[in-house]
Amino acid sequence: MEKNKYINWDLLVRHMSGELSKEEEIVFKNWIKVDEKHRKYYERMVEEWNRETLYERDLPRILSNFDLLLETQRKKRKLVIRKRVISWSVAAALIIGFGTLLLLSRQQSEMLTVASSVVITPGESKAYLVMYDGTNIQLDKTTDSSNLIVGSTKIRNNKGTVTFIDNDKLSQQMEYNTLVIPRNGEYHIVLNDGTEVWLNAESKLKFPTDFKGDERRVFLSGEAYFKVSYDNSHPFIVETDLGNIKVYGTEFNVRRYTDEQTVRTTLVNGSVGFQSKESVTENYVKIEPGYQISYERGEDVVVKKVKVANEIAWHKQLFCFERCTLEEIMKDVARWYDVKVTFDNENLKGLSFTCTLDRYDEIEKLLRFFEEVYNIEFKIEGKHITVMEQ
Repeated sequence: MEKNKYINWDLLVRHMSGELSKEEEIVFKNWIKVDEKHRKYYERMVEEWNRETLYERDLPRILSNFDLLLETQRKKRKLVIRKRVISWSVAAALIIGFGTLLLLSRQQSEMLTVASSVVITPGESKAYLVMYDGTNIQLDKTTDSSNLIVGSTKIRNNKGTVTFIDNDKLSQQMEYNTLVIPRNGEYHIVLNDGTEVWLNAESKLKFPTDFKGDERRVFLSGEAYFKVSYDNSHPFIVETDLGNIKVYGTEFNVRRYTDEQTVRTTLVNGSVGFQSKESVTENYVKIEPGYQISYERGEDVVVKKVKVANEIAWHKQLFCFERCTLEEIMKDVARWYDVKVTFDNENLKGLSFTCTLDRYDEIEKLLRFFEEVYNIEFKIEGKHITVMEQ
């Protein structure tokens, strides 16, 4: 039998579940014999299966433990792709749409078409700070401006972090500044109370030079990871156009891009509450670590348990997508690499992916991964990427 480079996922899934016919068992045994890699892969899967108790066995999760490493000689960084079979419906989609064979490994794809010499780079530390008096300060990781004083405000910028420092001459009035993160950027800020905020690409944070009164309130558009300094007597509030998140001292992630319908708050530790702008009461819906609150205008607040690591992956220098459509994925790619993405065929937008990718990889490497999984092709012209069928 000729060796091949494919994994027959349908055969593996039904074999582990004891659902193969006699004829299919023969096919499966032949598949094991034809290549040593097939046998080793199967043995690893059996070992994982045997670790589980009868009531804990979850084949999709077991399969998710196996990683596929795609390496290129040009880069030392490794791209880790966690291949997961999420549910029978996903498996069926693969089987019906693309046959029962899913590509496991393949030589470097030549499908990617690059029609321009324009270099597309991943994001980096860059932002600009609009001070309360209109002063505009450009920030990046190479800027080192120690003890810069603008009006009554003392700030320090060093290696991608801007810090607001206590100043004895602070104004008695509330003075708001805005940190703006462009596409292809990210930045870290330390507020006057010690709270740290990491902002993702295409985000804005409006905040006072010095917190006054009974609360500490900031305004967010985009995505940010917060590590709030504890102060029980002065709750910290993150305000978005859809609702407010109230905390006392905790770590959490907020995502509210205006081109998306929802605001999502994921709690890492501590406690937070959410109140929509349309709420008729002053009550906050609270969650515990490991849970997420999501809200869409006109709908009920939704609380669910999530994989926190997936939701905050960007903060750990990763893209992590679980059952996300290609359209959703390419929105994040567009923000991070500062490109425009169009689809040659609307049906391609709904293709579903589960993977973990390095945010700092070259965009060509990232796109080749998606070409490996489905019969799609990317064409790069300057900073414009077109998604096409092969």
